[in-house]
Amino acid sequence: MAAPRFSAHRRDAAHAIAPASPSTLSAGMTPSASPSSATSNLISTSTHRRLLPVAAGPKMRVLSVLSSSNQMYSGIGRAVFELTARLKERVDFEFAIDDQYPKNLDLVLAFGAKHGIPVHVGPALSSPRSLDTFSATLPTLLRQGHYDLVEALCWANSASNGIVLREIGDRALVYTGHFQPLWTVPMSPEVSSHTDDIHHKMAQRADAVLCVSPWERRVVQSQAPGRNNCHYVANGCNMADYRPKGWVRKPQLLFVGDLAEPRKRFDRILAIFPRLLARWPELKLVVIGNGSDTALARIPEPLRPACELRGYVSEPQLRRAYSESRGVFLLSEFEAFGIPILEGLVSGTPVFLTDLEVTRSLFAPFKGAKFCPGDDPEATLAIVETTLARGEAESREILLDRDRLGAAFDWDALALRKWQALSAAWFTRHYIDRPFQGPRSAGVIDSTSHNKYRS
Repeated sequence: MAAPRFSAHRRDAAHAIAPASPSTLSAGMTPSASPSSATSNLISTSTHRRLLPVAAGPKMRVLSVLSSSNQMYSGIGRAVFELTARLKERVDFEFAIDDQYPKNLDLVLAFGAKHGIPVHVGPALSSPRSLDTFSATLPTLLRQGHYDLVEALCWANSASNGIVLREIGDRALVYTGHFQPLWTVPMSPEVSSHTDDIHHKMAQRADAVLCVSPWERRVVQSQAPGRNNCHYVANGCNMADYRPKGWVRKPQLLFVGDLAEPRKRFDRILAIFPRLLARWPELKLVVIGNGSDTALARIPEPLRPACELRGYVSEPQLRRAYSESRGVFLLSEFEAFGIPILEGLVSGTPVFLTDLEVTRSLFAPFKGAKFCPGDDPEATLAIVETTLARGEAESREILLDRDRLGAAFDWDALALRKWQALSAAWFTRHYIDRPFQGPRSAGVIDSTSHNKYRS
């Protein structure tokens, strides 16, 4: 195994972090001078304490491999942006991404420009056996010798992750999969088989696998026999941004999600909403997220006057919708995490969610999580009616649990947990798994084995 690529000595200036610039990008790709409102929404403006001190020695150099097919406006992107921003004083991050989908690419470019993180954009290529697009320059980047660690994102990125497996060599690998069962994403049998194969190889090869739920950690660890490499690093929430506006709520229920995804099961909400209207005629159903502004055809005509289809909204508008609503719906067939669940609870709003192992592993201990049997509308209706009838008492009970919720999903604490996982991955790769090279003479220090992570 090759020696580690860093030492106790400071790195050459050529390796110093530099802001994203046209030379960092492919021809014709430049960072957006004015990030869209969606971009701004995902880049937190909240002040946060410095949990991790500035590194006294050279920083860890990490290449994060992304695909523009990943929804960087969803939980995946939020975790990347929030954790990267908090770790940049200890880690020199660089991003590798393709140019296929401008919406997701622009989010990454804007974040890189804001935080001085290079973004390597390559022409998009695709594989008939994979769902994701990948950068044509990714193999070349991975062959460069100055990265200490590579982080690969998303279990469905079988093309990008396959390249990582072929080109990573002996470097440390961190795999942040946001794993979902294969059935949750429509794909052909060939693509499904290849995606599953690459995912299992990534879980087996990775020095650390970061999992966003206890359920994911348990499942993925079982897929890597003989390994003990899975770490629980949840998605988080900027608690200070979500301030409840009082006990009295508007007569409205809220759905936040991507209506282009069938697994979100918007139909389950429509199945019970007429009965809710019969009891509370003043109720409104507010629908926010991708495709929501064009969802009118999916709503039965008698229900349309009671529905507000808002499409994408700004972050302040979304927070206001949470704090004004009497309940949040997320009756999906599957959620890898469920950001709207967390955002609803920190706003003091009850959340009606499908009773799934993954969401129970995350939110069962907290007040306000109302687990509903997905395909039993009568039982779901009873839970919703009971909760709405409690009125202010429900919100008061949830807010009394808010500090406990904040402690579990605080971004600063989660950043520390990720840093510990990155450090453990590097140390495991270059020390624990490194062949013994014989005794050393007393007083002789090998610079390649010096503890890089001095504080």
